[in-house]
Amino acid sequence: MKKISFRNITFFTVTFSLMAVIQSAWAGDKVAKTLAVQPNGKLFIEVTRGLVKVKGWDKDEISVFGELDDSVKELIFKNKGKKTLLKAASKGQKHWGDSSVIKVYMPYHTKLFFNGVDATFKLAGLQSGIEGRTINGDLLVAKSAKDIRLSSMGGDIKLVHSTGDVSLESVGGAINISGQYDKAKVRTMSGDVVINIDEMDNIEAKTTSGDMYISGAVKADAEVEFKSVNGDLIYNAPKDLNAECELASQFGGEIINTLTSDLVEQSKHKQKILKFVSGDGSGRLTMQTISGAININKGSK
Repeated sequence: MKKISFRNITFFTVTFSLMAVIQSAWAGDKVAKTLAVQPNGKLFIEVTRGLVKVKGWDKDEISVFGELDDSVKELIFKNKGKKTLLKAASKGQKHWGDSSVIKVYMPYHTKLFFNGVDATFKLAGLQSGIEGRTINGDLLVAKSAKDIRLSSMGGDIKLVHSTGDVSLESVGGAINISGQYDKAKVRTMSGDVVINIDEMDNIEAKTTSGDMYISGAVKADAEVEFKSVNGDLIYNAPKDLNAECELASQFGGEIINTLTSDLVEQSKHKQKILKFVSGDGSGRLTMQTISGAININKGSK
């Protein structure tokens, strides 16, 4: 009979112990909780690492479902007056396995505030405003309304089928925006911007070290302004564009106009300028770039 040495026993013991620790670390805690809330309240969400999906509904309660990863020490979910806190408190250790996946259902008319690190947020059907930011995560918002304030560092932002006043900021990520907005402000650094302006009354968009792709018509009485530094501005304008247009490019940039027969002028300060009125000139379009090109093209519509 072959003898099993103490060394072999020790090896197997350590191996099985490590496997048990790893398996325990990978096993996430399930969550299913509900709180009744007061009308017109506020929900605050803080999450480290994971995916958070938030959807509006017509109940006066907030429900949370999902699975937490090994880094979560505890899930805090409580009310204080009209304020509700949902926080996934971290242990401050290295992560194992999959990230947390949390689904939240909240009243349409509760305002959402959120803060995330290594977290992506997908939000839909929120009618009382959104304000939040994430680091190393994406933000996707649809069918929401009122004041929407979003920022991401190292992630993309996409906002569609929404209304109200908007402010979007991204560092190291792209922004994609469409919808019906009274006022919109967009800022990116080292990221591209995609904008459809069909239903926007007032928009100011700026990118640094990124390109901007614009589509849609300028509404009557709308104020539309686009700026770039070390990036191009490309506008596929409708054939029946109605706007007073002023385009300017400095320090080596070009202006290419295939929409009208108007010609580009060059000032004594080496600035290229193009001014013209398209259609009835009821809206106003301004495009400015430094060390970049401007293209205003005749679209298919």
